[in-house]
Amino acid sequence: MMALTKVKYCDGCQKDVEAVIVERPATYTFKGETFELIERVLQCPYCREDLYDELLDSETMRILTKLYEERVGLSLEEIKSIRGQYGLSMDLFSRILGWSKATIARYETGKYIPDNSHMQVLKKLKEKPETIDEYFKLNMHKFNEKEKRKILVKLNSYDQNIVEKNLVKLMNINYKMHEKTIDSGFRSFNFYKLVNMILFFAEEGIQKTKLMKLLFYSDFLNYKRNLISITGVPYVRLPYGPVPKDHDLLLSAIEKNEYIDIDYEYMNEYTFINIKAKRNFDDTLFNKEEIEILRQVKEFFKNYGSVAISEYSHNEDGWKYTQDRDIISYDFAETLSIGD
Repeated sequence: MMALTKVKYCDGCQKDVEAVIVERPATYTFKGETFELIERVLQCPYCREDLYDELLDSETMRILTKLYEERVGLSLEEIKSIRGQYGLSMDLFSRILGWSKATIARYETGKYIPDNSHMQVLKKLKEKPETIDEYFKLNMHKFNEKEKRKILVKLNSYDQNIVEKNLVKLMNINYKMHEKTIDSGFRSFNFYKLVNMILFFAEEGIQKTKLMKLLFYSDFLNYKRNLISITGVPYVRLPYGPVPKDHDLLLSAIEKNEYIDIDYEYMNEYTFINIKAKRNFDDTLFNKEEIEILRQVKEFFKNYGSVAISEYSHNEDGWKYTQDRDIISYDFAETLSIGD
């Protein structure tokens, strides 16, 4: 194989030479770490001295940077994403960490690689984003009141997004085994559709027992007409009628995300659980027929209380022919008593 060459001036030979590009093993110490690599260098064919070549030197630096990132660091894209996840300006982010704005700019543009101490901080924020609160508390004295409020709004918003993402992940895992089967009405679980169905029925407040039945009738009626559910939720048979699987966990998590308020009212030996929407219903998540089904179900049961709708649901084949705490098959939607 013919060697690659370049015409270069050799100081040792005091003349232009047809320098040869050679490959050789090399060991470098880069930011306190030792790396072995194969580098390409330009050599004089006569005196064997290395000759400077900007492109080849840049190539070696790129290899070292990549090896360093793989061993102890973060990629440039990961470094850039860390500040972005909080929605903070470069100025506020740098002051929270106690660094200069120029330092952040150099890291995010890739002009400099963070030293080991800074890299450890960035890795910590990547792996445990909530630890930014520690740095903010440590450097809070550097901010005026307006800046403090702005930062707190950003960080609280980030915390809320993390909780919501974790909730969606949890519920998706919980319903994964039923995905696109007859148990779920052949739809993948759609968290936001379910939440907004709840917001639709709970706009003016509603008792939990009734709400659970309205969700059941909406999903099963849609399946009866279109052979697919609205939310992809599996429903189970309980003594008071059909309910979404793990409904208590689901409602608790939705409440923590501040979509709904849950109030408990105690009367003698009875506990009444009331649910009220805290956000507006988003109708853009539903098609026209789904919206019509929600309205039809709401209208059909508008004069039913929790006891009445519970007793009504006991007449459905899905409840009658399913064992207690088992999944109710959407096959029973064919005999659903409403929507004919």
